[in-house]
Amino acid sequence: SWKLRCCRFMPRPLFPRRPAQVSARNVNVPYHCVGISLDVLFFTGGLQLASEQKEDSYHFLVFTDLFGNRTHGVVVQYYTTCLEGVVQNGHRWNSSKPRLYAPFAVCVISKFPYYNALRDCLSCLLVQLRPARQVDFEETIKEFSAKLSLVPLPPPGHVLCPSDQDSPVIDIDLHLPFLCFTHTTLLQVLSCLLQEQRMVFFSSDWARLTLVAESLLLYLQPLSWQQPYVPVLAGGMLDFLMAPTAFLMGCHISHFEEVATEDLILVNIDDGIIQSSLSETVDLPAIPLAAAESFISRAECLQLHYDLELCHLGVGTDANALRCQRRDWQRRLNTQIRNIALELVVNILRGVQDFLSHEHRVFNSEEFLRTREPTDQSFYKKVLETHIFHSFLRDRLNRKWDSFSRMEQNMRNSIENLLISHFFCLSSGLKYPQEAVKVFRLPEFPPPLAYHYVQNYYSDMVASLGRAINATPPDESSLLARYHYLRGLVNTVSNKRLDALEDFQSLYKTDSDIFPSQMVKSLVDSLPEVERRPELKRLISRVKRDQELERAHHGNSNEECAVKRFKLPKKYMQLEEFVRCVQESGIVKDQGTIQRLFDALTVGHQKQVGPDLFRVFYTIWKETEAEAQEVCLPASVLEHIEPSEYVFKLSSSVKTSRGVGKIAMTQRRLFLLTDGRPGYVEVAQYRDLEEVKVSSAPFLLLRIPSLKLRVQGRKEAFEANLKTETELWNLMVKEMWAGRSMADQHKDPQYMQQALTNALLMDAVVGSLQSSKAIYAASKLAHFDRIKMEVPMMVPKTTTETLKHKINPSLELAAPQAVDVLLYTPGQLWVSVGGGKVMVFDASSWSLTHTFHVGNARLNCMLGVNSDQVWMGSEDSVIYIISMLALVCNRQLTEHRAEVTGLKVAYSCSAEGTVMVWDVSTLQVKKHFRLSCDRLQSVHSCNETLWCCSKDSIMEVWRTGSLKHRLKLPEQQRGSTATRSSIRSILLLPEREELWSVCIDSGEVFIWHIKDTVKPLHRVTLQDCTGCYCMIKVKNQVWVGCVGRSSTKGKVYILDTETRLVLKELHGHNDKVKALCSAEDRYVLSGAGKHDGKIAIWKVE
Repeated sequence: SWKLRCCRFMPRPLFPRRPAQVSARNVNVPYHCVGISLDVLFFTGGLQLASEQKEDSYHFLVFTDLFGNRTHGVVVQYYTTCLEGVVQNGHRWNSSKPRLYAPFAVCVISKFPYYNALRDCLSCLLVQLRPARQVDFEETIKEFSAKLSLVPLPPPGHVLCPSDQDSPVIDIDLHLPFLCFTHTTLLQVLSCLLQEQRMVFFSSDWARLTLVAESLLLYLQPLSWQQPYVPVLAGGMLDFLMAPTAFLMGCHISHFEEVATEDLILVNIDDGIIQSSLSETVDLPAIPLAAAESFISRAECLQLHYDLELCHLGVGTDANALRCQRRDWQRRLNTQIRNIALELVVNILRGVQDFLSHEHRVFNSEEFLRTREPTDQSFYKKVLETHIFHSFLRDRLNRKWDSFSRMEQNMRNSIENLLISHFFCLSSGLKYPQEAVKVFRLPEFPPPLAYHYVQNYYSDMVASLGRAINATPPDESSLLARYHYLRGLVNTVSNKRLDALEDFQSLYKTDSDIFPSQMVKSLVDSLPEVERRPELKRLISRVKRDQELERAHHGNSNEECAVKRFKLPKKYMQLEEFVRCVQESGIVKDQGTIQRLFDALTVGHQKQVGPDLFRVFYTIWKETEAEAQEVCLPASVLEHIEPSEYVFKLSSSVKTSRGVGKIAMTQRRLFLLTDGRPGYVEVAQYRDLEEVKVSSAPFLLLRIPSLKLRVQGRKEAFEANLKTETELWNLMVKEMWAGRSMADQHKDPQYMQQALTNALLMDAVVGSLQSSKAIYAASKLAHFDRIKMEVPMMVPKTTTETLKHKINPSLELAAPQAVDVLLYTPGQLWVSVGGGKVMVFDASSWSLTHTFHVGNARLNCMLGVNSDQVWMGSEDSVIYIISMLALVCNRQLTEHRAEVTGLKVAYSCSAEGTVMVWDVSTLQVKKHFRLSCDRLQSVHSCNETLWCCSKDSIMEVWRTGSLKHRLKLPEQQRGSTATRSSIRSILLLPEREELWSVCIDSGEVFIWHIKDTVKPLHRVTLQDCTGCYCMIKVKNQVWVGCVGRSSTKGKVYILDTETRLVLKELHGHNDKVKALCSAEDRYVLSGAGKHDGKIAIWKVE
């Protein structure tokens, strides 16, 4: 990754007045830099002799190729003696002192921006170059570049502090912009960058240009600058500023007047001023006020002056210790600044996720703008059109889990959803918590850089890394991963490909985030078949599979890169097109609701929705939504309703039996907002309604339609003369009433939310149709009221008393997803819902806190390990290890060859019959064996043996792996091969010496005595059950998840372990119960199949 180029100024001794000649020696300069005259960038101030010695100067370069890849350079320019005398009138006069000095420049070009590190290296090089003779110059440079190439690079993003793979390399002082600009000016500069303006930075110090520009771009992470970027323009390169596109460039301050004639944003770093070339101010929208105020308040807490940190310390005498102390302070300050900058970006762009349709890759920009403050909309309109925002949207649609996603998730989880100041600690200086930095010392460089000496150097480094790996405790997995990465790197350059692959295989298990996929693919492709070790087959097959997936994925890359903006349709839509359009618009995602909406809008017409009708419907929906947001209730009214209640529908002013006013509909109740002096009159809470009907009230000789409500505990009915609105309000109130009843009976608040959506859709349908059939059309959306009328809504008393609450993991999805696995760890509920998606809920409020993916295959099992890890077994044969604290997966166990089906402490099993015994601390396989069976499903430990469950039998196995005996279902139960039952789950009760088993196609529970397994000790028949899927033991009860016989609805049976009788039969799901788990023996949680997709929380007696 290191490239070196040196330039020397070579004057002619006899003709000092002639133009200077430049000789350049190019040592493997990157291909995209070849076409550039690098010399003008090395000698940015021009080439000239000096009559006196000048100070060494450093500056920094950034090169960008046609594909946007950046390469970074660090340049040192120094002066050295070139003439020992001068020539006058044709005679040479010698002098005892040198009179002329020529500039030399040395540049190190790197793939990564190691600005400080390379400046230190060049400083050391100058110490060697100054006393060196002219003839030794090239040899000194070659030796320096060779030694530099012997230094292995750590994983990207891990130079100064551990972080994820997407983190940029940071080797600069991020606080420099805070020293150059006021907080207000700094926000102006960031605003211009976000709006992709044509910007030019100026400074009298060439080094300052790049360092400040790089810092500002790092502030915007994970947003990435997409436009031309040249932080250093030499005097002969000013024509670059005539580019018509947006750009970010830097010039010397001496060119300020020359450049100011263009239409540019000019940033004077030295004076801390930003202005337009057309005026002394910048007439551009500012960053939103709330985000700016939060940024300024956080920035004011920063301690930017290192000297203040030393006030209480003595004077050190160890230069290295002082350097380390300074680096530690800078690292802590950089972390604080990155956190503040990240919070600024999140505060500006949070909420974007709510307006994305991942299924159709659409961003509803209009609706996003509606949610922004009116004073901020001009800023967002400009930002939304930029390339930087388009790239950001693409990452959100691809569900990229980066620093932005993590902080936004934490903000969403905050109770009041405010700008959180407690998310990152801002204590300054040496008090700021930071992980200890580990230093790995390289062996001494080989004196002669001959081949065998270099190989010995690599061997010594591999040996040192091996000792470091052996000395590192297993719980420091992050450090172990980096050691494996470095050793794999060294083995690669040493041409020890097999050893390198073994290291990368260990790395893949320990921290997959820094796994160098491209390097490993190249190694695998270069490896002959005969050299491939058996233990590497797993890694090689995975790399090959990834290559195939990448090739298949490449065909869809254009589609995945595209981000569409929502646009109203221009043609008639059939049902499928209508579903997609409604989902893209963000109105509703549930396919069942959209189909009912389609039926409503097409009543009396062909089954297609025209563009004009949809435009009217969409406009009315959005207007109703905006009107609801604008409702401002007086304090005297607010004190009567809950803080979480909002008015979603407000009638016109009408006469009612309790006064004149407007009827307000919230998600909990109806109330009358009286005219004149606004007052609150309670009409009814939905759960208290007894009757809702359309009536008529006398007015002179006419009868006016009215809405009549009867409420529990009140003798007199409430009547409102809603006139033409009566039929609509009748439909809406009935739907809300039915939704409330279902929500109460099923303990599922989502029913109420869905009923509210249905009611508001009715309102929009009636407003858009404006015909005699409008009410009939709106009745198509009365989903819960229809269920109430057609199907008995009574939930069995036992179920109602035991059911506490319901969670819907598929709430934001177009269709429900099956709950595959449930796991409770202290304070958290882990839910797997297919495709590797894992959702984490807070166990106190049952609210969603985190969502992430592990692989792309379905998870079969989960297990909490050592109170800080969760192991997840997947269909793709990998065991993913999740950190409970960070909620990220960076370690994987890949020893299984088939899908992982069962996990118990220190044990795992896979479908083809393999059982593995793990050393949990080192993550190494201590023992493994294979059983002959049909799909091994789980493994359990009991005393001296293991009990393994497969589809066709239950096996008791010695811990050595030998089979003790095989237990099968009775012949009369198993029947013929075509109809034999498949064992689904077993449960060990060691204290009772019993084994319980259930089958996927049987409604019986078989109970065996562990010491006598010839035949079942007892059978329990579960009434109205056709199959069982899972079992758990809670206290002295066994809970069994099943599917009913008379319907496909899921059931949970509770059995007493002593009497073996069914205590309760619980009806809580519309699909089979696939997963059960216990929360500290206080609650049992059940998860259902894809036709239900919900989690029920049951109380344990």
